[in-house]
Amino acid sequence: MRRTVLALAWALVTALQAPILTTSAMAAEVKAEADEVGNEQMVSYYESGAIGKQVWVIDSRPAAKYITGHIPGALSLPLDMLAKDPAMVEKLGVPRNAKLVFYCSGRECTLSVDSAAIARKQGFADAWVYRNGVPGWNQKAQPLLAEPAFLKKGNLILLDTAPGKDTIVTAHNKTLALSLADLAGAKGQSLLGTLSRNAPIVVIDRGDMAAVAAAQEALRELDFRRLAYFPLSAWTEPLAAAPALATPTWAPVYGVGQVSPKAFQDAVSAGRFILDVRPPVDYARGHFKGAVNLPIEDMERDFAKVPKDVPVFVSCATGAKSAKAYDILGRKGYTNVSYLDAEVACKADVCTIKE
Repeated sequence: MRRTVLALAWALVTALQAPILTTSAMAAEVKAEADEVGNEQMVSYYESGAIGKQVWVIDSRPAAKYITGHIPGALSLPLDMLAKDPAMVEKLGVPRNAKLVFYCSGRECTLSVDSAAIARKQGFADAWVYRNGVPGWNQKAQPLLAEPAFLKKGNLILLDTAPGKDTIVTAHNKTLALSLADLAGAKGQSLLGTLSRNAPIVVIDRGDMAAVAAAQEALRELDFRRLAYFPLSAWTEPLAAAPALATPTWAPVYGVGQVSPKAFQDAVSAGRFILDVRPPVDYARGHFKGAVNLPIEDMERDFAKVPKDVPVFVSCATGAKSAKAYDILGRKGYTNVSYLDAEVACKADVCTIKE
């Protein structure tokens, strides 16, 4: 019944959107911290147009994560950049008396917590943390905004719900032009049925966020979770006719040193050297079986504790710190290191990986 109602709503291109409940490690009830902004408050900032005016929101994740999808209106300021230059917040034009909210990749991610602490030391007393971060935003079925760099260089599927109109077409991405009614119906299920649910899908916004919301709702009903949108008006390159509809395919592309979740899990099962670079308190709450803890903050000083004669697999909570550890160790002459770029949640020695 729910799918029928939604299909009718999409066909009429309405702005109504049913609440979506997603399972995630952070979905369970947790005690809010004193400096914490919750999901409802963040949504109210967005819906009231306060972001960038009364409230300044800062994404503490690496820039490569920011461009794939961020809270609309959020500024990008990765923790490592802020740590090198604590005055960066002010250089972004944020007033010193502003209300600041930092976020990253969820409650397991401490990039936002560390960023807020630096900001407070710089005199930004009204600094807060949205600990639920991107997972919490997704839990509330709110839109993430992609950047042009992701469309130009990323590995994704573009979806335009206005068939017959010129759209964004790139050489390395796939573009689907599919009406809302078809997306919610049998055609959408047929075209997307075999597509990996990990595939990032960016919905093209033609100035109608109700249509974007309806398209993303349809995609969530098909269990896609890596969703964002991009305004057509922000695209500066020529548009083109979308190619004829064909069943899209997608496969992850891993960078130098990066391993797939399966390869990492196989390394854990085989008893390989697993290096956990999170803070000790996070490590103590749970970690991969047999993992050794060396916080990223101590890596420059204590890197010699990492062996050079066996394969080393690095993990953290979100992939940001593990990638940084890979870079540090590479500069120290290590050639035996691989890293996991994924969201990891652990209880005791049982961990789940979400790419």
